[in-house]
Amino acid sequence: MKEKTDIRVQFTRKVLRDSLVELMKEKSILRISIREICETAGVSRSTFYTYYKDQYELLEQMEEETFIELDKVIKKYNPSGTMPTAKELTALLEDVLRYVAGNYNSIQVFLGENGESGFQRKIARFLTGRIRPLRNTGQVKTLPDEQTLDYCSVFMRDGCIAIMQEWLKNGMDMGIRDMAKLLARLVRGVLV
Repeated sequence: MKEKTDIRVQFTRKVLRDSLVELMKEKSILRISIREICETAGVSRSTFYTYYKDQYELLEQMEEETFIELDKVIKKYNPSGTMPTAKELTALLEDVLRYVAGNYNSIQVFLGENGESGFQRKIARFLTGRIRPLRNTGQVKTLPDEQTLDYCSVFMRDGCIAIMQEWLKNGMDMGIRDMAKLLARLVRGVLV
């Protein structure tokens, strides 16, 4: 019986999340009510409140799960936190882009114009946290000082986000492998 309940819980949460994503395609989270989410999902408000206190908590949990999954991908390829080789970086970026493609609707909304800008700041901090340790590895040799590395990190991080936004907006018109190669070439060009 517990397994059946777990499946229902998972299904209900998925329907609520999908409903929020659909609504965010049209408008900002600031203009979306719990009533709208429930109507779109076909569930009652009491069901919504069983899982979330409000629409912001729902969005926050969706974002947090995205970061957890992205972190798993990064750690799979780079558990030591060292500068990956060009081949490793391309493979890592391919997996990241596969995750993005597999979660196209939610990622597109998170990074799109109706997305809560906090997500973009969070993803920027997330990426910065993965880039900063590279300076301690001794592998980044072409940048003369910490300040320059900080600026290059911002350029690389924000550039990757902007490219992904454009890629999603264009319906992922470039293949995952080609996009991964492009991003890897740009990232390595800045750091090495």
